[in-house]
Amino acid sequence: MERLTLIGMPGSGKSAIGRTVAARLGWEFIDTDHCIEQRFGKKLQAVVDELNAEEFRRVEEETVLALSPDGHAVISTGGSVVYSEPAMHHLASISTIVFLALPVQKLYERIASEAPRGIVGMSEGGLDELYERRFALYQKHAHHVILLNDETLEEAATRVLSQCRLASHH
Repeated sequence: MERLTLIGMPGSGKSAIGRTVAARLGWEFIDTDHCIEQRFGKKLQAVVDELNAEEFRRVEEETVLALSPDGHAVISTGGSVVYSEPAMHHLASISTIVFLALPVQKLYERIASEAPRGIVGMSEGGLDELYERRFALYQKHAHHVILLNDETLEEAATRVLSQCRLASHH
């Protein structure tokens, strides 16, 4: 299949790895969070703050269902997209789904090092509970699971390409 969709927790590197993989393959890169920002004309955090979790998920689902890339593309999704069966079925019909799995400790390190980000569905249970809830969903929907830990961006992109048996132009 000539499209890849990256799913995973916030902080797992979907956008950065996706951008790198797309550049290496000479494919289009689509970030669904960016699509939402364009639609609302504001930063994702502002959209998350404005909508409740259910409304945001509906916007995310509509955004994914509207995707119909012409030709080759790498799609990076929001972490909560796995809650939408229609969105996941659509992604599976147009692409190979790759779950970027990172240990929860790594996610803590990465998210802590970034500006505060509103993570949809994060409640009093925090990241551990969210990770528990989502992990099974990510696994259920993924065609490939790529376990990452200390890889550089380039190494992670190489793992994605080799596991999906895609040859890069480099």
